[in-house]
Amino acid sequence: MASPSHPLTPAPLSLPTWQVRIPTLHGAVAGGGVVLPGGRILTCAHVVDAALERPRGQAPPARAAAVPVEVPGAGGFTRRTARVDPDAWDPAGDTAVLLLDPAPGAADPEPAVLRGVMERIRRTRRPRAVHVRGHPARYAADAPFGLSAFGRVVGDGVRAGAAQLDLDPGGPMGILPGFSGCGVLDVEEGAVMGIVGQALVGPDGGGGRLAAVVPVEAVPSLSPLAADPGRQGVERALGAVPFGDAAAAYRAATASRALEGAPFRTALEAFDHLSGLAPRGDGLPLEVVFAEEAARLGIGDPAVLRAYADTRGPGEVPREALLRLRGGPAPAARAGARLEFIAEPLPGPPGRPRRYELHARVRAGGTVTPHGALRVDAGGLRPAVLDMVTDVERMLEQRSRAHAPELALEFVLPFELLISGDVPHWRIRTPMSPYGERLGSAYEIVLHSYERQRARQWSRARRQRRRRIEHVTGSGQGRVRRIGAHHRAAGPLHDRLSDPSVAVCLLVEGGAHGLREALAAALESGVPVVAWRAPAARRAPPPRRPAEERENTAPIPPLENEYAFDTLISRERHRLTREEIDALPKRLLEWRIAATDTDISDATTTNTGDPFDIALLSDLTGPAAEERGPGAIAAPEETPDSE
Repeated sequence: MASPSHPLTPAPLSLPTWQVRIPTLHGAVAGGGVVLPGGRILTCAHVVDAALERPRGQAPPARAAAVPVEVPGAGGFTRRTARVDPDAWDPAGDTAVLLLDPAPGAADPEPAVLRGVMERIRRTRRPRAVHVRGHPARYAADAPFGLSAFGRVVGDGVRAGAAQLDLDPGGPMGILPGFSGCGVLDVEEGAVMGIVGQALVGPDGGGGRLAAVVPVEAVPSLSPLAADPGRQGVERALGAVPFGDAAAAYRAATASRALEGAPFRTALEAFDHLSGLAPRGDGLPLEVVFAEEAARLGIGDPAVLRAYADTRGPGEVPREALLRLRGGPAPAARAGARLEFIAEPLPGPPGRPRRYELHARVRAGGTVTPHGALRVDAGGLRPAVLDMVTDVERMLEQRSRAHAPELALEFVLPFELLISGDVPHWRIRTPMSPYGERLGSAYEIVLHSYERQRARQWSRARRQRRRRIEHVTGSGQGRVRRIGAHHRAAGPLHDRLSDPSVAVCLLVEGGAHGLREALAAALESGVPVVAWRAPAARRAPPPRRPAEERENTAPIPPLENEYAFDTLISRERHRLTREEIDALPKRLLEWRIAATDTDISDATTTNTGDPFDIALLSDLTGPAAEERGPGAIAAPEETPDSE
């Protein structure tokens, strides 16, 4: 499920758009609050008392008392005022609801998506990973937009009506004053499951590693907003069904997984277990498949079980795959086509130029068509590829009754060809001009590493890549790691890339040697998506006439700035959704087209660099299983490792 924040929304340090900061009357930070529909704000009662600089008491503040709040936006925070709703004042539960005052010309901030998960935690005994963005007063000067803390909500505890939050012991940030009232974001659901209450501060005063969370379902007025009717219906339908009655549905849902035990007493326990696993290859969550298969068997209430998938968004449950699972009419074939090239290095005597066996195949209309193979050297690779592209374009035009499908290109290249970054600069022949259009502005291009896909000694990297893809698919998002001169950290590069949640790596190292080492480390660490800049020094500027030399003698601006990467991924974003990661190749193509039109590639008139020097390697954009068809040829990434 998507985060409550809109994708690619520019905001300082990715501020949650659904959270406000609450200062005191004299400007110090009292805490935060979560925005609700209708201009309401959920926060802690003690935060309101601190904001109004009054002692903690039982009576709500006067209706006329204005509570200052600061609303986040693209340029930072904007000061507004709010009033306390006396009917929602609960000092015993430490909660309060504010009503935001209208402001001329200002829109209310985006409300959060709420989700009650405490009953699920109690039933499954499975903690929930959470993220909190707080505003500790101690670091207000150094971190004006707040700091993040990560941990797990493990169940009931700390005090009556509250949940227990255990912070990561190795994390840099504990719960400090200024975190109270801030939203606790459930990472798996992408929804706010509560607000931070009281923290237990350690003896060193460095922040509490144990804190109370007020769940949203503990506030009676929020029950309709926090409810999940689809899941609640499944819980009612499967809670009393013995697992043996649904065993066939469980086997159907886990058919693609290795054999595993099923120590479940009820069908609901099996549903909860499947909810924590990665989806199938077609993107369907396993618990959705289980519910659909159980409905097909007539278990429980079939209408309620099928309604579960309908309550999930298309980003969580792909509609085409769901329709296919239900046995409905087959969806229309995708309009796109892909031409895949595999350059396999051939053995040869040392010191001789390397030769390659070039294989090509076309994926279109649910089928895979081989398109020949030939042996070439490094110099013959470009003309061979361009000839095949022209042939395939002609073939697609002849076979299409209406419009030919849009063609995308994928290359599986050995490391020595991958590192050059030359492919987008190749020029497609045009009927009249001897120059032609660059391949990178004519086609969407994705690169793959030949070694990581096929070489036996790279089996460990393939396993790590699969784990990362499963992590991204299961969580719906992945971290972005930037490696470059301005983003250095202690420790070897492999250690910095070892986090399994890192799905995208941006390499901005200058020079061929640093780039070579960084790209190799990213591939070996299993990072599925890597974007990098080919060394700018290898491409000389176009020759000029003597008159031009006299008119413009300024040196060529350096190309090591990072505007190119910020065009694809904002430097303010530390995470991307799976949909945003999948869209990177198309965004890169669109940027190259726009850059060609505005002549951004001329290094004498811009310091933003040539977008055709950007190379994108992605193993998250492979063909879906349903697109291959029964007679399709398995791609290299689909063949089992021979270990």
